[in-house]
Amino acid sequence: MLEDSLMKLGLSPSEIKVYMFLVNEGSSYASKISSGTNLNRTNVYEALDRLISKGLVSYIIKNKVKWIEAKPLNSLILLIRNKEQDFANLRKSLIDDIKGIKPADNKIPLEASIFVGKKGLRMLFEEILENRNPVSWVASQLQFKEFFGPYFELWHKNRAKKRIIQRSIWPISFKDKLMRRKLLKYKFINDKFTSPTTTVIYGDNCLFIQWSKEPIAIKIHNKEIAKSHLNYFNMLWHS
Repeated sequence: MLEDSLMKLGLSPSEIKVYMFLVNEGSSYASKISSGTNLNRTNVYEALDRLISKGLVSYIIKNKVKWIEAKPLNSLILLIRNKEQDFANLRKSLIDDIKGIKPADNKIPLEASIFVGKKGLRMLFEEILENRNPVSWVASQLQFKEFFGPYFELWHKNRAKKRIIQRSIWPISFKDKLMRRKLLKYKFINDKFTSPTTTVIYGDNCLFIQWSKEPIAIKIHNKEIAKSHLNYFNMLWHS
């Protein structure tokens, strides 16, 4: 529904009510909007000011009465583009700020972190791409593809674009089910050597992903542990 999309764009409940009223009813004035939305006039005026600043509504003065109307719906696309630019600027500013901070010499990094749900896992997958190290992957099912849908294809496209090599170990039952991709090699082993938990090794990091309705991933950042798991992976790879 349009209301849900407006909420994700950051509009408040009162802004959504006023905007949807104008979209459905056409041009109107404050007292009529107040009556039609069950909002008091103060809230209506505040919502209108914010909608005007966002470029979603405009007004004219007709016979000393302010008439307000929603701008064409493609103004929502322009709002999204403005937000994308704001986030791009914020990202650049944040990266510059992070580079300017010198970590304390005696700071001991947290070695284990837990990520929960779709957003948490997506953060990890994006981190793998940013890390740019070769990826070693052990899986028993196609949970990544099934859980994330189109993002799965986008992730592989970006991985190939960044020239990140991936090796994946799968049960032999998947030999005819997997798609060939750039910079991705498969190894198929007996089912008894696989686990329901997906293991991903990249750089000095290990991920252990337990797939469920609300998946959980444990990330361990430790050079020795990553090396140990990579040795086991290589043993399976060359067996």
